[in-house]
Amino acid sequence: MTRRTIAALLLAGGAGKAAPKKQAEAIQAIQKADLDFCAATKAKGLDGWMSYFAEDAAGFPAGKPLIHGRAALREYYAEAIFSTPGLVIDWRPVKADAAASGDLGYTIGTAEFHIPGKDGQTTVRKSKYLTVWKKQADGSWRVSADLGNQS
Repeated sequence: MTRRTIAALLLAGGAGKAAPKKQAEAIQAIQKADLDFCAATKAKGLDGWMSYFAEDAAGFPAGKPLIHGRAALREYYAEAIFSTPGLVIDWRPVKADAAASGDLGYTIGTAEFHIPGKDGQTTVRKSKYLTVWKKQADGSWRVSADLGNQS
């Protein structure tokens, strides 16, 4: 073996050790992004919700065609979710994982939709979700794909 071959093997081994650190940092960042996403939605409604979606994000509404792009998602969510005055959505990730590259990952969690009724009573609808997160060029994490359904 030449010195060059040995050096290449050592560098490759070092790169392998960096991957778990990148992955662990990404998992932490994704979990934080998911919690911040929830807080922004509670504080700002649709605007807070949409601020976490990537420009090319996709949505998977039940019984409807796939939705591509932030503008189309905003239009859909404005009517399907945020048209109810006083609606509160609360969610928490229960699992997160990321690629070894540290630039793509997902969260899985549970959510509650608190829906005020005309009679003054609030209905709570439970759901679960899968959100795919992608690291952006500026280092922020944005939703690349989002899927949820009733529990």
